[in-house]
Amino acid sequence: MTLIFLSLASFSRKLNVGIEISLLLFILYAGILVIGVLLSTLSPLCLVMMQLCPEMSPFWFYAVGSSSGLVNWIAVALSALSDVMPPKWRAPSFGLLLAGLSLGFAMAPGLALLLGHFNVSVMSLFAVLLGVVVSVVFFPETLAPQAALEAKMKREARLEGLNSKEKLLWNIKRPIFELSILNRNRLFRLLSSLAFFSGVVSSGDQTLLLYYIEDRLGFDDKDIALMFLMMGVLGIFVQAVVLKILNDAIGERLLVTFCFVLGSIHNILYGFAVNKTMVFIAAGISSLVGMSFPTISAIKANNVNESEQGRIQGALYSIQALASGAGPIVMRTVYKYTKDTAYPGAMFMVAGGIMLIAVACAYALPEEANSKRPEPRPVYEETDVSEGDRVPPSANTPLLEN
Repeated sequence: MTLIFLSLASFSRKLNVGIEISLLLFILYAGILVIGVLLSTLSPLCLVMMQLCPEMSPFWFYAVGSSSGLVNWIAVALSALSDVMPPKWRAPSFGLLLAGLSLGFAMAPGLALLLGHFNVSVMSLFAVLLGVVVSVVFFPETLAPQAALEAKMKREARLEGLNSKEKLLWNIKRPIFELSILNRNRLFRLLSSLAFFSGVVSSGDQTLLLYYIEDRLGFDDKDIALMFLMMGVLGIFVQAVVLKILNDAIGERLLVTFCFVLGSIHNILYGFAVNKTMVFIAAGISSLVGMSFPTISAIKANNVNESEQGRIQGALYSIQALASGAGPIVMRTVYKYTKDTAYPGAMFMVAGGIMLIAVACAYALPEEANSKRPEPRPVYEETDVSEGDRVPPSANTPLLEN
């Protein structure tokens, strides 16, 4: 605690702010990030315990897995990147973050084959614990003190003049207020739709695909490890190289549209797959679909001010969390009624249809979705002054109107 206090004191002197603002900044980012990573340790810990105690119910694994959604560390990481990256670099920088995830995605199944299930569970637990240490010791502060102070003053202004009962009611209603940012304008409403429809499909794929290809197409551990390795390697290349090229060439709006078209195609391929080769082709295409996540994250970050980065990231993650619960239910219901027909993969075809709805939403995104949109021509008010004395609108005009 002494070391933490001394670090906060040094940080406050460096930025010329009070110790209370430094503490607020630490709690807002480093503290929340540490909590998010700590929650991520519960799943590998539960896996280790289940293998040490075979009589332990699998319920605990799923229960602690759902708890990680309380504080999603990726949302905090994206907010931190948004604080330090200019708009045109946000999508590529988010892609680099996901490239790191793809590296782990590629290595994990091979490590399981090499080390065994128990040893790789222990390894994953210590890897996440290492992440906690890195978050505490090395993670820098990214939010400007002025932005944090502005957010704090806004919260205090909302509570000013309220009694204890009214403050309690406000805190109960606050989650609804935080989510209301999604209804701010047409752009955010469309982004919310994108997050929901894509979340339904991706969560259904993640939950049911492995069971389907093992049961219907005879995939074994080696096949699955090879598929994950291919997807991980392609994911690294796509996020680190292809994303930046396409983002500069066609802009965020068309890039998201392109990704969801591919998302529909790869799900339809899953549905029609009759051999392992078709599954590998579809899995390769799905790596390109991964460009949609950092691009959507960049769009929403580019259209809010500094003090709202965490709010918009968290609000859209809430929509995706809702979709993550609905997706497996929808696809499992479809499979229940089609598994004994000539089209047992019909659930993936339905998922492809849902992705076409996301394609329409993505194509309907307004021009504000592009970070490199053309500058609007200045609009002058009619006055009696001469042409040379006219003053264009302020450069601080918000990107979007309510």
